[in-house]
Amino acid sequence: MSTTPAKTAPTELLAEINKSGSTNLHHVNPQEKNPLPSAEVIAEEKHHQEHIENISKFKRTSLKRAESMEKGCLPSQDVINQERTEAELRDRIGSFNKDQLKHTTTEEKTVLPSPDDIQHEKLETELRERIGSFSKEQLQHIRIEEKINLPTGQDIQHEKVEQELRERIGSFHKEDLNPTETAVKVVLPTEDDIHHEKVEQELRERIGSFHKEDLNPTETTVKVVLPTEDVIEQEKQEQELKNSINSFKRASLKHAETQEKNPLPQSDGNSLVSFSLME
Repeated sequence: MSTTPAKTAPTELLAEINKSGSTNLHHVNPQEKNPLPSAEVIAEEKHHQEHIENISKFKRTSLKRAESMEKGCLPSQDVINQERTEAELRDRIGSFNKDQLKHTTTEEKTVLPSPDDIQHEKLETELRERIGSFSKEQLQHIRIEEKINLPTGQDIQHEKVEQELRERIGSFHKEDLNPTETAVKVVLPTEDDIHHEKVEQELRERIGSFHKEDLNPTETTVKVVLPTEDVIEQEKQEQELKNSINSFKRASLKHAETQEKNPLPQSDGNSLVSFSLME
């Protein structure tokens, strides 16, 4: 084994240290600091250790074999046509001759505001000036009165009923209920229902198997029934009655006073009998 020679300090540095002496040096107490790790660092280290252990204990036999399928995405016809159009457009732009362009002079036009715009701007300026120069001292002090609407008697009674109902529902015991058994009843059809269903089924079958060719052609005759003399006379009377009611004048009526008569029974028996007969 080869030994490396020890490095010696420079002579100039040693000479300066010897000149200064040990009287100018200050005594220093060395302190050893060993900062303890925080709870987050410990938790992170535990999580890292568990993760490494899980990786080391992982069984490759639990993996399933999978085959990777490479899909070649070919461009569609629309993409091809779009690329052709873009290529043709680039070729035309690249081969365009600038000498074919005509020289034009640019004219700058200053659009002046219309009278409506000027008037609108004046109004806005005046409004801003009036708002900025407005004095708050001209405002009048207003006291805000808070009105508390008390509930009416009906609202209080309704709230009491709801409160009592909630208390009764909350204090209700399910043990007071009686157990019940559900009986499932299968209602069988009667003979009339079966017969009616058979008739309907036969009728549907006959309608479904009916042939239109068996029908005979018929001609429809429209008959207009004229009213009889009695009907005409009755209609005339109704029309005259309506006309007389419409043309009736209330001024021809005479004023009459209604008198209510309530005959009371007398002491003798004849009057009692007559009163009972009247009733």
